[in-house]
Amino acid sequence: MGESQILGREPDSADDRDVAEVLMESHEVFLSTLRSRLTKLQVIRHFFERNDMKGAINAMRKLPDHSVQADVVGILMEKMDMLNLDLFSSLLPVLVSLLDSKIERHTSLSLEMLLKLVAVFGSLVFATVSAPPTVGVDLHAEQRRECCNQCFAQLQKIQKILPLLVRRGGVVARCAQELNLVLQQS
Repeated sequence: MGESQILGREPDSADDRDVAEVLMESHEVFLSTLRSRLTKLQVIRHFFERNDMKGAINAMRKLPDHSVQADVVGILMEKMDMLNLDLFSSLLPVLVSLLDSKIERHTSLSLEMLLKLVAVFGSLVFATVSAPPTVGVDLHAEQRRECCNQCFAQLQKIQKILPLLVRRGGVVARCAQELNLVLQQS
């Protein structure tokens, strides 16, 4: 027995069709969103399968989808031993982008990853940036210095965003405060 029959009225078939139509349209949009997300994740997975972490991170940067970026950052958090200074530098713009997300999971994942990365690479970045330039030609040192300068600029940008995140409250605020303290101590 349908709800309309229980309530003692005849079903309004026009209303039922409208509801069904709206549901089907929403369903199609939802399916399309999931297909798009799957395609993006498959592109990034392709790079991972070739052990091309830099390619995976660069592909992620070019895909403006916070959900995909957050999924990949979540995976990278479990594989911190695979990250180096160059990958840290490439990943920072993605993490900055996730800080602008309206979805708390994206922002908190970004902050958690930033805390881990700053713990690993922060002292190297700040020491390299504050060290006097090397004398002579040392291409490796010059590349490291340039990479550290890029990281430092991104970290300064992040530090300016943190007060806005603290105002959000909750887990995001706690992580933002913790990151702010770590960056100030470095």
